[in-house]
Amino acid sequence: MRRTQDERRRETRRVLLDAAFDALVEFGFRGTTTSEVAHRAGVSIGALLHHFPTKSQLLTAAVSHAFDRRIEEYQESMMGLDPSADTVDAAVDMLWSMYSRPTFLAWNELWTAARTDPDLAAAVVAMDRDFLCASEYAYATLFPAAPPAGAGLHLVYSLMTGLAVTGSLPGHQPYDTDTVLTTFKSMLRTALAGPLEAS
Repeated sequence: MRRTQDERRRETRRVLLDAAFDALVEFGFRGTTTSEVAHRAGVSIGALLHHFPTKSQLLTAAVSHAFDRRIEEYQESMMGLDPSADTVDAAVDMLWSMYSRPTFLAWNELWTAARTDPDLAAAVVAMDRDFLCASEYAYATLFPAAPPAGAGLHLVYSLMTGLAVTGSLPGHQPYDTDTVLTTFKSMLRTALAGPLEAS
């Protein structure tokens, strides 16, 4: 069965996004070129530019695509939890898995490059806000009796980001991640239980 033009277009776009993401993780922002991405994807430079006129558009779309998949996986995993499971423990572990995989490395490359690139910064900020909105929704679904997400949720992401950045150099881990996360889970349980016990 022959694919329609729209199906071919979507497939080309998907292949480009996957190739761009892999290149970003392997070479970093500066080392990722449109010619490298086109070569990996098996398409011409012209085809790449038709879908993504600039490198910034290509790479932000690639990371956004990866984030969307990870958020979906996270939400599906949490919704499929055994009711008797420790929700806090599972939520933190699954969230950390998002920070300890290539998705975060690619995101961090964009974030760093955006500091001196206003156009890229606008795209990265918009993506960050979308990610936070999706996270707040997941939080409200997982912990319906807890206080609204706010500074506490930002604290969670700040901790995860700090652990991921400091551990991103191969062979260097200044903190024992398991110890930090175990301590944080204990603090999080206390914070979530506090308002419930007072009511």
